[in-house]
Amino acid sequence: MASISQAAAQSIAALPGPGGLPYFGNVLQFRPSRMHLQLEHWAQRYGTPYRLRLIGRDMLVVADVATIGEALRARPWTYRRARPVQSVFREMGIAGVFSAEGETWERQRRLVMRAFDPARLKRYFPSLLTVTARLRRRWLKAAAAGETLDIQAELMRYTVDVTAGLAFGADINTIEGGDNVIQRHLERIFPMVNRRSTAPFPYWRYVRLPADRALERDLAAARHAVDAFIGQARARLAGNPALRENPGNLIEALLAARDAPGSEFTDADVSGNVFTALLAGEDTTANSLAWLCYYLCEEPATQDALHAETGRVLGAAPQVEAFEQLTALPYTEAATREAMRLRPVAPVISFEALEDTQAGGFSLAEGDIVAALMRLPGMDPQLLDAPECFRPERWLDAEDARLAVAKKALMPFGGGPRFCPGRTLALAEIKLVATMLARNFRIAREPGAVGERYQLSMMPTGLRVRLEARA
Repeated sequence: MASISQAAAQSIAALPGPGGLPYFGNVLQFRPSRMHLQLEHWAQRYGTPYRLRLIGRDMLVVADVATIGEALRARPWTYRRARPVQSVFREMGIAGVFSAEGETWERQRRLVMRAFDPARLKRYFPSLLTVTARLRRRWLKAAAAGETLDIQAELMRYTVDVTAGLAFGADINTIEGGDNVIQRHLERIFPMVNRRSTAPFPYWRYVRLPADRALERDLAAARHAVDAFIGQARARLAGNPALRENPGNLIEALLAARDAPGSEFTDADVSGNVFTALLAGEDTTANSLAWLCYYLCEEPATQDALHAETGRVLGAAPQVEAFEQLTALPYTEAATREAMRLRPVAPVISFEALEDTQAGGFSLAEGDIVAALMRLPGMDPQLLDAPECFRPERWLDAEDARLAVAKKALMPFGGGPRFCPGRTLALAEIKLVATMLARNFRIAREPGAVGERYQLSMMPTGLRVRLEARA
């Protein structure tokens, strides 16, 4: 229900925005890998809100916290994800809670939230420490050999292993498993989801390009891994029927729900959510960590501050050893928050109106799109001094009354009913890797430009680093 009458709301057509083509509007101006930068560039040129024209639909582009928060809270009943996202995920066979809508989303969400709740994470924590120790050993070898590392790919290995362990009860150990790993297939799927979701028309249904044929191979390999996870979980359930009442992880909960009498879950729901958890769990957290590593390279003083904090908290230990230590790392939290502010992995969140409504005082027709620019609220100079600078210390300044407002402006995990269910796990992973890195290594970036690539989440490009082991 609109908060003001449609008659009183303003028309999007009255807003400024870039010119477009007849029929296509602005669709052909988008480059999927740079879409967020284009939207931010137009925001600088036209101000916000501004309007875009898609094929048969309007898009309202906003950057103010109030309008973004209102839209986030109104999902999934007033707004939904743009329809192409759901259809692309369904075609790829990876339809899960991320792309589900309405009652289907509510049903699946309850199970996914149970799998990632803090109590379950605490029980899994020893396994998380094991994965972190494997990464530390791998990096010690790389430092001794003077290797140059693609840090984002390294972190993808870590997050794949963590997600597989917590959600599926599987120790796949891609960190020590060589180069022929599932991670290589997963990292190529997200860009194709983004490419297809933003395409003017579904060309792949008529013509398969080389990238589409490669995608089919990647999907087949990933499905094979997912089927193996499901088979292992079914064997555990058969051997221990008590797990159906008290499942140990996401996949066991999904299978128990699928097999319950009168269940509305299907085999496709199970495999789709397993696939979704694997994709979302490895990509977004790995990218957040990679951006934090970038800023550590750019700011050696931050490395020293993190090293000092880890010394105080960890003592002589090479990494976090107890779950409670994660709450005793204020500077690590501040550095994480600052990296997420400057490089949010979800710089754009789009919503499609399910009914005639309004956003930010502007009328929307059913099918119109709201695009929220998630980086811009955290770049407001009225909230933060020198917002373009990486300054973790700003979040430790108890005297700055603006910080409470600034924290609400940052929504790295979204908001409202559809906030990221893996938030607690992601923050734990970031703290574990950041403290392990700062405690044991110095990190330096190789020369070259570092860019941003958008593929449903924003990742760094050209970020290669060298590690030096600390004495």
